Amino acid sequence: MEQVVSPLAARSLLRRALGPRGPERLGPEGWAKLIEGPLQQELANVLPGNALPPELRRLVRELRAGAVSRPAFPTLEATDLTEYVDLRSEEDCRALVQDLARGEGVLAVVLDSAYGQECRLGSFNTGLVAMLGTVHRLLARKGDYRVFYTVFREAQLVLRSLHHGYLAVLTRSEANLGQLLFRMDKIEALQAGVE
Repeated sequence: MEQVVSPLAARSLLRRALGPRGPERLGPEGWAKLIEGPLQQELANVLPGNALPPELRRLVRELRAGAVSRPAFPTLEATDLTEYVDLRSEEDCRALVQDLARGEGVLAVVLDSAYGQECRLGSFNTGLVAMLGTVHRLLARKGDYRVFYTVFREAQLVLRSLHHGYLAVLTRSEANLGQLLFRMDKIEALQAGVE
């Protein structure tokens, strides 16, 4: 949760969602229900939209699958900030694009992969997507690239290579570029089956 709210706010939201019950009494299914129920309601009160952040949805899937090798109850400390996106999952792709689009100063977001495309173009048209695809292909032809940055009209463009595709975010010139670059650097595609 600390990726979307401050550590103090995350602890407060979790305490309110837990209510009188202690975290040590919840098993994996109990945590999954808590995250999808009371915690999601608490998050909806402070964040736009009702969808759970991708990392919480992933945690719920892991809890339900019983494949969690974590302490008896999840902690709020984040040691690995990498955000994995399953490019085969429309839901994961949509959630990532929507989450990035909600960022301060974001004008457009495009995620293009071998499995499809997810866009939030704002006032831009599909010509932007075509231009981004061309830029990505030209950069990829010159060799592997991780991140490309340029000023586009009166905006900043960050293009991130993402396993057989790209993630692009166009922001106003006054948007926090450092925060955006840090976030995009931590996004990785799950590489299952695409070669």
